[in-house]
Amino acid sequence: MVSANPARRRPEKAASYDLPLTWSAFGFLGDVSIGTPPQLVTSFVDWTWINQYVFTTTCQGDPERTYDCFAKDQAIFNQSLSSSFRDQSTLYPSRTWNPNHFFFYEDLTVDHASDIETVGSSSARITLQAADQQFDLRDDPYPFAGVYGLSPVFKTDNASTQSPFYQAWSSGAWPEPFVAFHYCYNGSVDVSKSTCKGHDGLQTLGGYNHSLIDGHLLWYDIVFFPEVNNVDFVYEPAIYNYWTLNVTRLSLGDQVQSLNQSTGAGAVLDHASYGRGAPLSINAYKELVSATAATSITLDSPPNNGNQSFYQVDCANVDTFPPIRYQFGGSERVWEIIPSNYVEVVNDTCVLNVRTLGDGDFIAGNFGETFAKDKYIVLDFEKNRVGLADLKL
Repeated sequence: MVSANPARRRPEKAASYDLPLTWSAFGFLGDVSIGTPPQLVTSFVDWTWINQYVFTTTCQGDPERTYDCFAKDQAIFNQSLSSSFRDQSTLYPSRTWNPNHFFFYEDLTVDHASDIETVGSSSARITLQAADQQFDLRDDPYPFAGVYGLSPVFKTDNASTQSPFYQAWSSGAWPEPFVAFHYCYNGSVDVSKSTCKGHDGLQTLGGYNHSLIDGHLLWYDIVFFPEVNNVDFVYEPAIYNYWTLNVTRLSLGDQVQSLNQSTGAGAVLDHASYGRGAPLSINAYKELVSATAATSITLDSPPNNGNQSFYQVDCANVDTFPPIRYQFGGSERVWEIIPSNYVEVVNDTCVLNVRTLGDGDFIAGNFGETFAKDKYIVLDFEKNRVGLADLKL
């Protein structure tokens, strides 16, 4: 996939920044500031979204009806309080997606504007998506006020569908086109989360930390994979900006599993809630259930939000289970999810934390929290490629 690859000049003061991440039920949250004077906008950091989305005061087209749509304690960005806020409706018309993977079959409607966004020491004017909330959210306030999108950018994209990081990097506010991630999960050998500076994860913007790489990065070009919009993130109109790798091999230990032959198979990098659980096909999941002597269980609080059934296993046997192995296009390197990382303890019961998509053989999966354990992941916005490495602990 070809990136927009703009010409740019870097100011001497541009520096990378380790954005602290806090785990939540939705995904990882991080703090940015928008506007003049700056307003804190805690954002859901999302590798699968195309822009900076913000809840604003606007409800069904009226900026005065805020609390007809939002709870009083819902954090929002108040655009009327920012002297640097600029309407961009003449450049980019309003958009509505239905369905979408935020509100599903409720309208996701945005107007477009620009303002100053600050992350760490980096500040840049960006085009953002100012929400025009279309339905009542008063009973369900979110623990964030926006979405910091980190989808890849292609040549056909304009600023209304460009990541805020990409926009800022293009204007010279970041020194390098890289965004890196590592996860300090509960159960890691990094018990104190020292590599994450005490946080649940770090999203490094404008570079990556070479000292956290064990060995070297392997780079994979991303691919255009339209099946994502059919079996995973269903949008109308469709969105195709995903960090998707071509899956060339899937196995349980040494037992090779079939891949979908008609569409190919895609690994969608996604460290939000959809990325919880080891990505498997329905058929491979059946094989894993058999290999681990798992039995069906009903859970009030399952370890992921997939539609598949869940199974319990004997905790004493976890070390004997097969690792789940993947290979991606461009390399013979095998990447594993070890058994202790795909078995989750839920209410003192060991459960297979697997998430499936589609039917039959492997077509697509969300490679996020579960896959990312003990790995270092780099997104390259200039060359539209993904770097993977073992995490040095």
